[in-house]
Amino acid sequence: MLVLQFISGVYLPFMQLPDWLQGIASAFPLRWMASGMRSVFLPDAFASAEPGGSWRLGLGALVLAAWLVLGLVVCALTFRWNRKDG
Repeated sequence: MLVLQFISGVYLPFMQLPDWLQGIASAFPLRWMASGMRSVFLPDAFASAEPGGSWRLGLGALVLAAWLVLGLVVCALTFRWNRKDG
């Protein structure tokens, strides 16, 4: 988890990471949550330091929604009220 925080822009500026590492981080929801938090707490002038020069909140919401749906599907397929060995 700590490695994911470093590559998602939580501890290091996201734009200082290599492009391939930014691509890996963009596949995980932490990168988009960190960008959303920065958009809330930082002034609009800081948006130019983000990839693409804007916060891209719509794309972040879509990525987080996709992770939510994926998590719900995995939970629905793996959760059981009764244990197999019980």
